[in-house]
Amino acid sequence: MPKKGTRAKLLVSDDKKVCKAIHQYSKGKISSENMDVLMEIGHGCMVTKNYIYQRYGGIKSLEKLYPGYVIEAEVREAGFREKIGLPSVYFSAAMDRALGDIRIMWAQVKSGINDAASKNERFSPEDRHYIRFAIKVSGCFENILNGKPVSVPKEMQPRYNKILMELGEESEQRVRDLNRFVCRQARKRLRKQHTDNETYFAVKMKGYKYGELDGKHGIFLTTKVSRKRMFIPLTDTNVYDRTLDIKLNTQKRSIEIIVPLFVNVKQHEDYTNEIGISLGLWNMITTSTGNVYGSEFGKMQNEISMYVLKEMSQNGKVKTSDTKKYIAHKAKMDAALKNYVNMEINRMLGNEKTKVVYMAKLPRNPGMSMKGTGDTYFLRMWKKGFVTERIQWKCRENDIRLIEVVGKGIGTDCSVCGQKGYIEDENFKCPVCGFNENKKVNGARNALNRGKTGKQLNKKLP
Repeated sequence: MPKKGTRAKLLVSDDKKVCKAIHQYSKGKISSENMDVLMEIGHGCMVTKNYIYQRYGGIKSLEKLYPGYVIEAEVREAGFREKIGLPSVYFSAAMDRALGDIRIMWAQVKSGINDAASKNERFSPEDRHYIRFAIKVSGCFENILNGKPVSVPKEMQPRYNKILMELGEESEQRVRDLNRFVCRQARKRLRKQHTDNETYFAVKMKGYKYGELDGKHGIFLTTKVSRKRMFIPLTDTNVYDRTLDIKLNTQKRSIEIIVPLFVNVKQHEDYTNEIGISLGLWNMITTSTGNVYGSEFGKMQNEISMYVLKEMSQNGKVKTSDTKKYIAHKAKMDAALKNYVNMEINRMLGNEKTKVVYMAKLPRNPGMSMKGTGDTYFLRMWKKGFVTERIQWKCRENDIRLIEVVGKGIGTDCSVCGQKGYIEDENFKCPVCGFNENKKVNGARNALNRGKTGKQLNKKLP
């Protein structure tokens, strides 16, 4: 496990494990010569990704994506790696990442088609059933997009025949219409992938080795010169054995190594409660129990926004936002805010001892003005997305279910009688039953009520 002080971030994994991205850092400045070598490798990885995106990101290559052996054989046969002179430990990792990006894109395309079919009022339940089947079954979706006859695995044939019978007597014509709908929706969502990032690349296990040189611990990285490795001192002595991500910082002449580690989620037998939460601009989280977590959140955000505005207006000739002093101080303030967010979420989960958290699904951009300064700029600086992301990961890390509920009207409905009320200053008041409470507490209790009564948008954190 990493030593104290090593920064970690949670990534998506399965139900009982989370993937912590451990960060390692180079010690001191890397020589200009070595930095040029790393930039050359990064450029080669960028070229490799764009080659895979261009050649295998389209409809015709869809059937080759799973499991990907055909693509690997074709690329090897084409001799592309030899043409750009990139070591296989970098080339193979870049190709894997590019294929992973393409698979993610197709998963998003399929999800979009499902959503479009669900919202199409002309479709019957049988039509939607066919579309779900067509994009889910292996080989079926690919054939539809490529204009080939639909073919399904032998074990799925009885189910497919049943779906056709459900479509009725004109099933053949209906299938053609639905297939055209699938093709239109797929092409509408399909996008050409491309990257210009040559400062971020991956290296496989055979491409590096941890060790010491001149009394310094670090990592030996493979270079484009045969049998020659580059030594980079590190700030810690941790050793890992998996594919690593390398992030270059050309200005500081340093690197950051990102290491994925799968660990078991934390189990808490005493976490038995269910709570609703309401996010705020000043008080970060208010719970249905009436507790507030992150009371300094708004103040810290305001300090950041005021600092940015001050720097923007101080000098009309020089871009103060580009000065080293500004960048360093801004980064320090952002880091302090992020640490505070993590600390307060941990405190909430520990105090509330909850097994289920209900949270309203709110618009990504809730009608905030993006022009002007002052309060509107403060709204634009609100890190609501970061807070929700950290809540998601902290819940996953602690094996807590996070359930999103319908957010419409959650602030103006009475959490006692369900009737419409009104907001006066910071309080919610119900003219029907006389309920009077802080508006955020009322919203959090509504989230809890809606979660318990089935007004849920997701049954489990995706």
